[in-house]
Amino acid sequence: MKNKLNILYTCDNKYLPLTSISMASVIKNNPEALITFYIATEKEDDDNFRYLKDFYKDNHSIEIRYLDCTKYDQLLEDKKLDRWGSNSYYVYWKLFAYDFIDEDYVWYLDSDVICMNEIIDPKVDRAIGACLDSAHACFNKVAHIDEKYYFFNTGSLFINVNKWKENNCVQKVVYYINNMQYQPLMCDQDILAAALQEDIEVLDPKYDYLAGYDYYGVHNSFEMYSLDKKPFYRETEIAEAKNNIIFYHCLGGVFGRPWEENNESPVKEEFDEYRKISAWPDFKTDRNISTLFRIEKALEILPDFIYNRIHNFAMKNYVKGLGRK
Repeated sequence: MKNKLNILYTCDNKYLPLTSISMASVIKNNPEALITFYIATEKEDDDNFRYLKDFYKDNHSIEIRYLDCTKYDQLLEDKKLDRWGSNSYYVYWKLFAYDFIDEDYVWYLDSDVICMNEIIDPKVDRAIGACLDSAHACFNKVAHIDEKYYFFNTGSLFINVNKWKENNCVQKVVYYINNMQYQPLMCDQDILAAALQEDIEVLDPKYDYLAGYDYYGVHNSFEMYSLDKKPFYRETEIAEAKNNIIFYHCLGGVFGRPWEENNESPVKEEFDEYRKISAWPDFKTDRNISTLFRIEKALEILPDFIYNRIHNFAMKNYVKGLGRK
């Protein structure tokens, strides 16, 4: 009997091609699985969504279902939440979508996450399984989250749908948003950590392995973000996770994202292989490097211990500046 996988994505129509590459990586690394992809996007009759469904129409191990999560858009509009460059509120839909899914378990994946190995579901006693965020582990104060709490990365979430519903997680999220007196710093990540902290269980970092660990190195990442002073993984845990990565989060920064022109992503070759077998094998975008990233890139000639201190100082002052807004 084939294993059953349920995967959720939320994206706008523009990034459905990127979603298709993530889907291709899941399919490639789980050849014996029956996979249902739930996709919350803007319109079911959009050309891109219809093309994606048509691409897999002859693969009887794959099912693609459309989810309409716009029910909560008015709430988000009333609070004037940042749409992050999109015409929709898709970045927040991952906080609501599970109420519309009739499954026991589902994985949520960001579109910039690729699957690197067979998916083995973790044992999670709470409603949500999530990995700790590295670059923003120092943001608790400005995100209005108690220092003793964890700050999670929402690129990959394992959801026990039954417990999610039993614990009224959507109602908790709605209540939190309604009573929020500030703009979330990292959108859905702030809200998830603040509203559902007691419903989340920490996952092994192999389930949301961040690209910065590879580019900067694990030890350097700890120095750059003072991770030894925060509730976080041990360095050895992240080093061990690298040997069996399940989900790789293709974050950007000075090295760029693997679908951008002239990128230096640590997984550009792996990403290219999944892109070739996706519904959009030619998908790529231009790379726009900010002035801040250009400066950071130029400083890479410095010894690690100096570069790490400069990066740490810059990050702390950036965070302080956010806190004064």
